[in-house]
Amino acid sequence: MEVDQHMTRRVVLRLAGAGVAVAAIALSPVVMASAHAVLNAGKYHVAIGWQFEPSSGTVTYVDQPNAVQVFIDIPTASNPVATPVGDLNADCTKPDFQVTATFGTATSSPLCPQPAFDADTGSGRMDEYDVVLTPTRVGDYTFRIFGNIHGTAIDQKVTSGPTTFDSVGDQNSTEFPTPVPALSDLSTKLDQISARAADAKTAATNATTAASNAHNSASGASTLAVVALIVAVLLSIASLVLTLRRQRT
Repeated sequence: MEVDQHMTRRVVLRLAGAGVAVAAIALSPVVMASAHAVLNAGKYHVAIGWQFEPSSGTVTYVDQPNAVQVFIDIPTASNPVATPVGDLNADCTKPDFQVTATFGTATSSPLCPQPAFDADTGSGRMDEYDVVLTPTRVGDYTFRIFGNIHGTAIDQKVTSGPTTFDSVGDQNSTEFPTPVPALSDLSTKLDQISARAADAKTAATNATTAASNAHNSASGASTLAVVALIVAVLLSIASLVLTLRRQRT
């Protein structure tokens, strides 16, 4: 019981930490992830990846609020980010470019990365665009970026890996002494428990119905036995009466 209480408390803390991470996405747009895939569209240099990644390693953690991060620049021979492009997706009802995320056979709806630069405060990078996305499964993800950059069409896909951006993994290796199950794992286990409970309920209902039917059958058999006994008694009496009459005559 004590272990269960500790486990529950740590899951709650993880959920609270997730809320903090969401706030971090909104308040700290200047953070750049360590690994991005680099694409080229005409004269434009485009980098895409997760916004938040561990400071070391090549794995982004599952169930941690994150964002798809895009950088767009016009490079020079000596500087790949020489001229930032920061005037795209000002209106996400009419986006210049969008991204989708694919995991296995599931693909997100088109997402609109918005400019991270705040002209009023001067915070953020002028070439950065972010859209919040929380990875909920461990494995490889594919980002597709499509649309146009000032009239230059772009439609490219890139999959996570050692030379692009981080794949998603669990963080059990960073937890001690007892790893906390990922939220997706907890959800799966709850679904399994719910399914087993439903099966048990169905089995109990079927057993109750069978018992009721057996009881009804037994009651019917008892009734027939009583009727048969009464008929037998009546026939015996009738036979005795007939015998006595014959003797008298």
